[in-house]
Amino acid sequence: ELRASAMPGGSLLRAVWDGEDPMRLHIAGSRAYISVRLHAAPDVAHVASEQSNAAAVVVDGAQLLYTPFRWANVPPPMALHTVDVDMPIAHVAFAGFGHGNDFAVLLADRRTVVLYECGAEALQGNCPVESGRVRLDADIIAHQIAWPRRDALVCLGTKHEAGDQQIVTAVDLGDSSGSSSSSHVLDGSTRVVRLVATERPNSTSPLLLLAAADGLVLEATVDEAGAIDVIPLTQLPAGCVEVDAAVIESEAETDTVIVVGRTERNQLFANGNLLSSVCSSSYLRRDFLVLTTTTHFVRFVPVDADLLTLTVPEEEDETLKYDETRRRVERGSAIVLASPLGDSVVFQMPRGNIETVRPRALVLAAVRRALDARKYREALINCRVNRIDMNVIFDHAADSLMADWEEFVAQVNDPDLLNLFISGLRNEDVTMSMYAGPKARVAVARPGVEQKTTNICRAIRPVLQATGDSRFMPTVLTTFMCETPADIPAALQMLAPLSTDERDSALTYLLFLSHVDTVYKAALGLYDLPLALLVAQRSQRDPREYLAELGGLNALSSEEYRRFKIDAQLGRAELAVEHLCAAYMEANEASREEELWAEFTEYVDAQEMHRNAIRLLSGHRRFADACILLGERQASKREWSQAAASFLLGGAHTKAVDAFVQAKEWRAALAIASEPGVGSAQTVHDTAVSASAVLAEHHLFLDAATVLLEYTERDEDAVALLVRGAHWAEAVRSSLLRQRADLVETTVRPGLLEAQAALLEDIREISSMFNAKLERLREVRATPLEVLAATGQPGEADDSLDNIDVMSDTTSMASQFSTFSATITNASSRMTGSTARRLSKKNRRKEERRKVRGKKGSIYEEAYLVDSLAKLIDRVRVHQSAVRDMNWALIKFSWLKAAAELQSLFAGLVETVLECEKFVFDEQRMQMRLDANGIPEPVPLEVNDQGLASQPKLPKPVLPTFAWKIDAICE
Repeated sequence: ELRASAMPGGSLLRAVWDGEDPMRLHIAGSRAYISVRLHAAPDVAHVASEQSNAAAVVVDGAQLLYTPFRWANVPPPMALHTVDVDMPIAHVAFAGFGHGNDFAVLLADRRTVVLYECGAEALQGNCPVESGRVRLDADIIAHQIAWPRRDALVCLGTKHEAGDQQIVTAVDLGDSSGSSSSSHVLDGSTRVVRLVATERPNSTSPLLLLAAADGLVLEATVDEAGAIDVIPLTQLPAGCVEVDAAVIESEAETDTVIVVGRTERNQLFANGNLLSSVCSSSYLRRDFLVLTTTTHFVRFVPVDADLLTLTVPEEEDETLKYDETRRRVERGSAIVLASPLGDSVVFQMPRGNIETVRPRALVLAAVRRALDARKYREALINCRVNRIDMNVIFDHAADSLMADWEEFVAQVNDPDLLNLFISGLRNEDVTMSMYAGPKARVAVARPGVEQKTTNICRAIRPVLQATGDSRFMPTVLTTFMCETPADIPAALQMLAPLSTDERDSALTYLLFLSHVDTVYKAALGLYDLPLALLVAQRSQRDPREYLAELGGLNALSSEEYRRFKIDAQLGRAELAVEHLCAAYMEANEASREEELWAEFTEYVDAQEMHRNAIRLLSGHRRFADACILLGERQASKREWSQAAASFLLGGAHTKAVDAFVQAKEWRAALAIASEPGVGSAQTVHDTAVSASAVLAEHHLFLDAATVLLEYTERDEDAVALLVRGAHWAEAVRSSLLRQRADLVETTVRPGLLEAQAALLEDIREISSMFNAKLERLREVRATPLEVLAATGQPGEADDSLDNIDVMSDTTSMASQFSTFSATITNASSRMTGSTARRLSKKNRRKEERRKVRGKKGSIYEEAYLVDSLAKLIDRVRVHQSAVRDMNWALIKFSWLKAAAELQSLFAGLVETVLECEKFVFDEQRMQMRLDANGIPEPVPLEVNDQGLASQPKLPKPVLPTFAWKIDAICE
């Protein structure tokens, strides 16, 4: 409505709508020009009540278009209900009390307020009913109204005699004349443009806000006596076209009020904090701030104290698969309203149509509220309708639900819903993986998640069975099938007490849950042939196949043998052995007993169930046979010690002796062979010779010689074995002990000279190799790493292939093998990733061989040389004891010159090793390796024990010492 008195000079000439912006109006007067930017101010319900209609009102002249979006989705210019009023409408305000369905209408005369009631009888879509009218004071020109309490109405307007002076008036609705009122005159420096009434939790009176054009927000309070007071609340950074507020309850005496405002430049503020600069529309609920962005997303921000510091990201993170705080919407979508306590959001699309969606954030919030209130059926139906994973029903409050299954079953009372819930369970906490909530939290694994499904099935099953309701039989079967692993035999056992019809129905459902072959095997595993036949008849198997099979089993006279056949067929070896053993023990005829024993040993050996057989036959006359059978199996696997023990347990001493000999346990073997009644003297002699041969084969020369000396007269062979093992002192001692001094001259002395010559040759070889590699290492370290890295790369040209014609005489193609062409090929391979990958794969094994071989001039040569020197040092260290023992023997025979030569040569080698060990190992340079494209690169750094990053180095071996040296030998 345009009034001439609003224009400077009091004259209005023309009003024209803008040609580009449909919401801008140009007004021209005789002395002034005004441009007015209009903004849609939605009139929607805000009270968070389960009985809220989530209604919206659109004003069309003298008609009121009313649509309760809880029951209907009707886009303007249509509506579910059209209310005719006797004059044009100036403003509409929904009630801030009760269920928030009632509303008040300010007519164009600026004095008349019509009250409409939408009570409980209107929840199913009845038209709003006028409940009364109020005439305001004649001095007041009302512009906006609010209905905070049933007995009070608040008006924002001006007085006739005050000009543009704004005034806030509280009207007592008990006086229909409107004369009983109190007023508060606003400061003339502040221009209030918006009167908002929003809900205050746990209070009968809502929060009244007065939003000024400069961003100042005032709070108006009306006491019980009707007196009104206005105080500053907060200062928004800019004037806002939409203003709302939320009250955050706290443990302190005063709650925190957060005012949310949106500017015409799409900036959204929470008090002084900029939440978003791309907000195109918003709606504030008690629990969420719902807003759409110019990036075509709707976001759901939790309403808490973090709003004062939070910033909504402008760029959407597409990597978050289960982010419930955002949802993509159509370009240009604007929020009409969000159900104050429901799970729906109503959008107006740019084409004008209305769409209602149920975002995951609001649905999950409703599910969580229902679970906290123990409304399990409501939560379950909500999950089913909105395709929410039903695991959240349990994971939201696992401990409380685990103790409340009786109430859960009583509320749901629907086998289909219960089956959906149980069959959808999995061993995962979805509150950590899928539905973590709008607020990020630290993931703490709940104990027992890996057995969640099984635990739930076992807990809810007794509750279902206790009801005695046959409707829950499919659900009981579902609990068996959803365990991990599925307990099909127990499910089949549930069918036994049922009637024929109920049994057929339950079996049909069971076959729906599992494959028929699996159920058939489970029925067969219960040894219930009629049940197995019933299952087989419902399968696609050939009757000639399963009838012959079941008929053959039914024809067996022995129940234990029948069970063995079934278990063997099902691969249950342990049970099969038990039943076959029982069938053998109950056999009456000797022929049948031998037949069963042969089958028993064959099956036990085939299935390797020897230990089970020994346990079952404990105390039986066949116990020894079972032990021997196990020993033979262990001997075939070359487990000689275990086989010997099994043979001993079975009384097979000869086999036990042979097994101990093969196990190199000669003392145990000869102890058994020497027992009276086990073997003769010749048997002991043969056992000793055999044991000595086995020990000598494994280079246990001292033990091999001891066996011959103690159990045979083969002194020459024993001394020869001691000489082979370099046991010089023991060889001399044994020769003299057996009064065979001649063996010292014929065997020991020649063997010592040969061993000394071989040891000298080995030491000279080690010394030569060590010096050569040490000298080469000095040369390599004198060469810069860059030079080494530039040589020896894979794919380099081979000069020996230049000018070689490998083509046949019948072709005119040019040769591909030349230095030039190879270089070009190598360069091009580095230009393309696929060729580089082929090069890397093709030459990877070759490069590994080059690394081990340490080709001269390659990038791996230094590491190869250091590793080779370390191995040579290990050989030097091992030779210390050999040199010491040999020198003692040489001194014994007065061969001092030979001893001095050996000690001098070895001492020089040890001294060389100790002098160069720091150069070899402490001065290692950067190691190189090939990258994925075959290009040399440094080996990455690694953190050492001191926490410092360094290049990995080859470890230093254990160094030799001079403790072996005999000081009496003069070099």
